[in-house]
Amino acid sequence: MIFVVEVPHVGEPHAWFAFHGEDLLSKVVVDDPLQSWEIYDTTTARELLSMVGEQPGTPQARSAFPGICRLADEFGLDATLYRADYALERGCYQPEAVSIEAACEAALKSRVTVEPVEGALKDVRVFWSDPQAVLATESKDDPLFTAPGGWRALHALREQLLALDVLAEN
Repeated sequence: MIFVVEVPHVGEPHAWFAFHGEDLLSKVVVDDPLQSWEIYDTTTARELLSMVGEQPGTPQARSAFPGICRLADEFGLDATLYRADYALERGCYQPEAVSIEAACEAALKSRVTVEPVEGALKDVRVFWSDPQAVLATESKDDPLFTAPGGWRALHALREQLLALDVLAEN
């Protein structure tokens, strides 16, 4: 499982979990202004052209959608292209793989602000496995838990681990 601890500027820290990357994406998108396909997507140049009703290689497609045609020319019509607006530039497609987990973590981290803006987070942590989350509760190094008031974030994570029977009550 994947565990997330969010510390808002106002209010109490809370922890939540996701079973896997796709579940994480479905939960991240709920509080995000972007669509799920903007946070993470895979496609091909052929599929992009099809979505806009164009045939590959036609002068009309080249004129109307030069960016998509450039992707097709450079990487081929059927090469997998990755989009992750928070991990890459907005609207950028690339052939280098971006994992759904990295895209979701970048989206979560984009919510962290220095200024206390409504809905923004002061801090966030993602733990990618049960053992990593359990070890985090025992760590004396993470400022999320060691800073003044950090015990609240630690408590939120610990409560989530207990609720899911990852930790046993002492």
